[in-house]
Amino acid sequence: MSKVLVVVDYQNDFVDGSLGFNQSESIAGNIYSLVARYIKNGDLVVFTKDTHGEDYLQTREGRFLPVKHCIKGTKGHDLFGELKIFDEEIRPNVIVLEKSDFGCDKLCDAIEEAFGGEPDEIDFCGVVTNICVISNIVLCQTHFKKAKLVLHLDACAAMGEMQKYSVEVIRGLGVEIVD
Repeated sequence: MSKVLVVVDYQNDFVDGSLGFNQSESIAGNIYSLVARYIKNGDLVVFTKDTHGEDYLQTREGRFLPVKHCIKGTKGHDLFGELKIFDEEIRPNVIVLEKSDFGCDKLCDAIEEAFGGEPDEIDFCGVVTNICVISNIVLCQTHFKKAKLVLHLDACAAMGEMQKYSVEVIRGLGVEIVD
C-alpha cells in the first residue's frame, strides 16, 4: 500500500510565535510520532511550510490576516521542535514544500511524482485545521480520485470551536477521521 503523510505548516510561528496558540503546542508529540512511524515504514512524508516575504501585509492573505508570520529566513518559518531537522538535511521519502497561500499548489504534483501516479492513502495532520489543513485536503480530494483521505484528529489543531466545526466539514467531504 502506498501511503503519504502530509504535515501542514507545523512551524514555529504557528506554535509559539506570532500566530501560536495553546492547542498547536499540545499536538507536538502526536505529530512527531506520526512522522517517525511513516518514515520507519518507508512511507512518503510531505511537509508544507507557509512561506512569506517582508511584503506579506500587502498580499491578499496579509490583508485578510494582518499578522506577519512565517517570513522566509526567520525562526518563525522553521519547522517546529524536533521537526527542524527536516529543514536542515535531505532525507529519503521526505519532501519539504514552501507555499505562499493556504493551499500548496505544488502538493498534488509532488505526491504524484513521488509515486509515479496516485497513492492509495493520503493522511493529514498539522495546523490550522480550519484554514490550511482543510485547503490542502480539498486540493488532494479534487486531484486524486481514488486515494483514501484520512485526518489524524489528535495531530491537528485550530483555535477554540473552529476545530470542531472544521472537522465536521472535513468529515462531510468524505475524509476518514481517526484519533
